[in-house]
Amino acid sequence: MNSLKNSLISLIAAFLLFAPAGAQETSLLSAAAWQQEQVAEGIVLRQAAFEGSLFGANQYLCVLEIAPGARFDIVPADDKTLIKTTDLAARTGAVAAINGSFFNMRAPYGSVNYLRVDGKELAPNALDSYENPGSGRSTRQTAAIVSWQGGLYVVKADDLRTWERYIAAEDIVTTGPLLLIGGQMEPVVADKFNTNRHPRTAVGRRPDGTVLLVVADGRNAQAAGLSMSELQQVMAALGCRDAVNLDGGGSTTMVVRGQVVNHPSDNKQFDPAGERVVANAIVVTR
Repeated sequence: MNSLKNSLISLIAAFLLFAPAGAQETSLLSAAAWQQEQVAEGIVLRQAAFEGSLFGANQYLCVLEIAPGARFDIVPADDKTLIKTTDLAARTGAVAAINGSFFNMRAPYGSVNYLRVDGKELAPNALDSYENPGSGRSTRQTAAIVSWQGGLYVVKADDLRTWERYIAAEDIVTTGPLLLIGGQMEPVVADKFNTNRHPRTAVGRRPDGTVLLVVADGRNAQAAGLSMSELQQVMAALGCRDAVNLDGGGSTTMVVRGQVVNHPSDNKQFDPAGERVVANAIVVTR
């Protein structure tokens, strides 16, 4: 009985420790002075600057809210090349786009994560990742973003080593870490990639089917960037049931109507001009 009582006390203490912080961030996001733009029917862009208030730091967020009915595609660069997200958006006539999953920045260029486009496998998962050599699959390959019949979904990995090959969908790219699934927060490994603040890109899905494309700027005095747990809290506060991290850092880019709307960090300036070339992007069309 004492053991059960102690366990309940520990659970209550943990709730009291973490619940207020989550509630505070939810309140800050709700109360923020969001700039809002109707991009297209059912597609709304929201942008907000937080001056020292979000996680105790300056932050800048862009959130693209996309109602059910839009079409999503995963678009790759040409084989063994890299290309800007703006160019991948232009190729497809996309209304909007964000950078995709992880890739080699040196030759041979290309995705290091499983990639399938229009039913054709273009890249396998690279094992023995550089941040965890000898461990096999990377924590950045523990989920997938799936485009099926035009809709966009977040899928959690199962125990099969090649689980993504069995997903029945046209476009698939693996990524990670997984942030939320079924409304529950997933454990986040405490490594430097996750605990340090960086620019971040994420995809989320609300219970009503609304898809959120989210970027958080970073590596600048005006935008500190987010740790993975902070990104997780942001996606939960935005109402996501499922959410996953994509490639971030200098790759973090959001394009709307052909223009970069965030502040990519590769040029070390807080402007739209620091866009990096990438291996793939997620695009949205009507």
